[in-house]
Amino acid sequence: MFCSKCGTKNESNAKFCEKCGNKLEEEKKEAKTKSKSNEFKDKFKKIPKKVKISILIAIVIIVVAIIALVILLSNPVKKVEDYLTSYHDNYTSNYGNKELVEIGDILVKYKGNEDKLESISKQINNTINNWVKNFNKSYKDADELEEAYDKLYGILSEINKYFDGLEYVLTDEDYNDYLYEITYLYRSKRSYFYGINASSDLSKYNYFAEVIADDSYYKEAQEFIDNYLKEELDDLKSSADELVTLSDNATNEEILEAYISQIEFLEDNKYSNSIDLSGTQTYQELYNNAASKIVEYTKKVAEELDTNLETNEVMNLIEESMDALDYNSDEYAELEELKTSYEDKLPDSLISKYLVSSTWGTNHSSYGTTIDDQEYDSYVSFSFEGETVSRVYRLNNEYKTLKTTIVRGPNWDSDFTGEIIIYGDDKELYRSGEITKTNEINAEINLDITGVDDLKIEFVTTSEPDGWTSFYIYLVEPYLYK
Repeated sequence: MFCSKCGTKNESNAKFCEKCGNKLEEEKKEAKTKSKSNEFKDKFKKIPKKVKISILIAIVIIVVAIIALVILLSNPVKKVEDYLTSYHDNYTSNYGNKELVEIGDILVKYKGNEDKLESISKQINNTINNWVKNFNKSYKDADELEEAYDKLYGILSEINKYFDGLEYVLTDEDYNDYLYEITYLYRSKRSYFYGINASSDLSKYNYFAEVIADDSYYKEAQEFIDNYLKEELDDLKSSADELVTLSDNATNEEILEAYISQIEFLEDNKYSNSIDLSGTQTYQELYNNAASKIVEYTKKVAEELDTNLETNEVMNLIEESMDALDYNSDEYAELEELKTSYEDKLPDSLISKYLVSSTWGTNHSSYGTTIDDQEYDSYVSFSFEGETVSRVYRLNNEYKTLKTTIVRGPNWDSDFTGEIIIYGDDKELYRSGEITKTNEINAEINLDITGVDDLKIEFVTTSEPDGWTSFYIYLVEPYLYK
């Protein structure tokens, strides 16, 4: 071996250089290390390129996973999720609250950091939502159900009690909503177990009827109910279908009235021998279809009426349809929206306008009147005075159409005659022609009043009764449309 310091050749087993005394053991170790390093390099060079790439990728993945794990374990959102999961999995009626304490410490640590607190709150809500969602499953018996309910109820109560309704954990409002939901499901599931163990079909029916639609047991209970009441339901369906069996040329209004009659029939006949049929699928399908049809044809008839500017009739129509529906139903809400959309189209009453002038023998009222058993909500009236009587209303060029109807009052003398004439700013717009007690007249007035400032209505007659009289001609429900 040669000395690395002075270059003198020494024996292979020498420990020190015979010339300069340099320690030769270090040289041996270094040479050996270099030899192994070169050997490893040679072996690595012989490895195929694809294998080298795979090895490098694996190393990168492992490093990234380690870094991600470190970050995840230090993530407060993940920590809160883990603490909640642990609390849920280990909870008993006498379980401690160490996980809740840890969650509280995390919230204190991030106090003032709204973004982080919102993320924690979202995770807590998601976790609790999953607990409630998982509660709605099938249980092997009532004892297992009772145990699951008591556990979840206790967990929610302890969390709410510990954090005192803190907005980031479980607000009082959310807490009450969750309790209501699981209690509702619990009672439904308990009724199911009572039902399957019932001593009679009637008792079984009554219990199964309490199983709610969003319960995991609903389908089985519903099938039993429908089969148990098959005969009664067949009769109900047959009678209900007859009410909406109409001719092909039936009007939309007739179809609407038929479905209103059907839903009223269903309401009146939902009990059979003290058994409520409304929980059956057959009944619900009939009812929901009728409700849907009422909305559909109410809209169609409303469009037809609106074409003729009969907006008041549209409002009455919608209200009648709403009266036939369940107040809490989606269909009722849909018609409420429809009603709101037409409210902006409602006309103004002529009698609400400024009265410029009037003569003796004329009057108007918004209290309504009944003529020949027909009710009207407002009117302008003209009496027989043996001369022309009139009223003038200020419109200020705000309207395009006047709609009203001529109605003869009761007890007309057969000799009485008269005529309605309407002027817009002294220009004649309408003349009814002679009106007698019995002659045919075109009673409907649909008048273009675009640009009119002052609207004058005259009743021209030469008829004059003896003494006081109740002989009137009416313009009922006089409405102005913009």
